[in-house]
Formats: sequence, C-alpha cells, structure tokens
Amino acid sequence: MVTDREGATSAIILHFRPGEPVEFPAEFVADIKEKAALTVMHHKDRVMKIFPVASDDIYLLRIEISDLSRNFLKQLNFAFNDAKLSDIIFTTGVCLRGEKCYYECYFVPDQLVVTLQELEDILKKIPGVSRVVLRKVF
Repeated sequence: MVTDREGATSAIILHFRPGEPVEFPAEFVADIKEKAALTVMHHKDRVMKIFPVASDDIYLLRIEISDLSRNFLKQLNFAFNDAKLSDIIFTTGVCLRGEKCYYECYFVPDQLVVTLQELEDILKKIPGVSRVVLRKVF
C-alpha cells in the first residue's frame, strides 16, 4: 500500500522470491496506465529499471565495440538518424574490465524506415564494431 503521494515520488519495498511474481501496488499500476513494462537489469550496478510501455514489441540492440569513443557515438548517431531510430526506451554504454565495450539500447521497431536486417548491416560497418546483436525481448 502506497501512503505518501504528496511529493514528486512514491516508494514501496518489493520482495523478491525466486520463481514467484513480484506484485506492484494497485496505485502504481493505475497511475502507469499501461499493460506492460520493459524491465532492464544493469549488471554492473545491479540496478533494475522499469519502463511502462504501450507495446510489447521491443527489441534489444547490443553493439560490441573496441572503444566507446566520440567518433563511434557520432557514427552511431548518423546511423540512427538515417534509420529514423529516435524513440529509444533505454540506452547505456559500458566498458567491462577494459576487455569489451558495449553500447545497448531498447526500442520499438515500428518507427524504423529500414528493416531490422538493414539496420544491423549499417551498424556492422561502423569502424570498431566487432559484433551486433538485434533481437526481440520476451
């Protein structure tokens, strides 16, 4: 039960039990006004983020690169602009132990003016990209 609704935020403790669903307060669900949510677990920080979404047709784009440089981000921005990928639900970039760097984002594909395969092919051509993963989130 959420009792404090006066300020900018509300909070409640959710309890995690392996194999059992997590229940959200009815007030939160009513305020969200969506039937689904994308839940993203950030491994490095052990932080979960929940994004209410109107569609459950959501894709993960993961790009493995040698360096999260300004040049990579500039080339990525050009590719996204060409594909009309502008409405991104969540994005992050991280380098793990100096071995691998990743750029990841989640998006609804119906905004694209290219096919998913064409987007993947475009991204593979960016200098420094060693791998592109593009898959539906379930």
